[in-house]
Amino acid sequence: MSLRMTRQHRGLRSYIWTWQHSAQLLVLLLAFWLVLWWAAPLLMHRWADVLGWAWPHLGLGSSEGVEVQTTSLLGVPIEVVRTHFYVPPPSLWQWWGGALLSLGLMALSFVLSRERLPLIYGLRIVALLGIVGLLSYEFLPTLAVSDVNRLLADNILDMGLAMLWLLPAVHALVLYIFPIPVLHKVAATMTGMLMLVVSIPLQAASLAWLAQQFSLLVTLPLYMLFSFLPQIAAQLGIYGLFMSFAPAPERGGA
Repeated sequence: MSLRMTRQHRGLRSYIWTWQHSAQLLVLLLAFWLVLWWAAPLLMHRWADVLGWAWPHLGLGSSEGVEVQTTSLLGVPIEVVRTHFYVPPPSLWQWWGGALLSLGLMALSFVLSRERLPLIYGLRIVALLGIVGLLSYEFLPTLAVSDVNRLLADNILDMGLAMLWLLPAVHALVLYIFPIPVLHKVAATMTGMLMLVVSIPLQAASLAWLAQQFSLLVTLPLYMLFSFLPQIAAQLGIYGLFMSFAPAPERGGA
């Protein structure tokens, strides 16, 4: 009976690392950071222009509700986009409707069979976030009103700027170390950065519009479900796509 070697996952395969690979990694990382150092302030103004155009069209306020401000990070001045919009408080029927919906989803999660565990956990997470949103508005109404702009727009825009700076370093650690053609490495990072450049203002405007269409009750659920998670999922998809270009393990041998 012949034995067959199990194919080793390419992520577990050992590759020969030389000083040329280290030099290439550092050059790519520094090149992307230099581009960001020049382009980030321009990008903040473009984001502000796009959101300033969208704000009145979405009914979120006038274009003056979007502006570029200078803040400090570890003593270094950086430009960021800041927004202003109004989200109405919930009416009585909205509060009780949200409570019944959250409790209904939680109850449904206990009725479903264990074969549907992903759906069960999803329902419980949504229900729990809904309950937290209800309680936070009921007992901390001032906090809910004052933080809505920061949660649903400003934090998204700040997150996008931070991810733009972090993405080249993350790719250097988990993608550039594999023997992928250098053009594929550059394309991977550029694709991830382009995804952020295009999607972040769209995401911020969408969450702000959704919150205004409903009430302050949805602020926390929207932020927890649709702020970091979509961006992380998109970046993982891009990483997986370009990782597929890494050489497949050979059959047999170590």
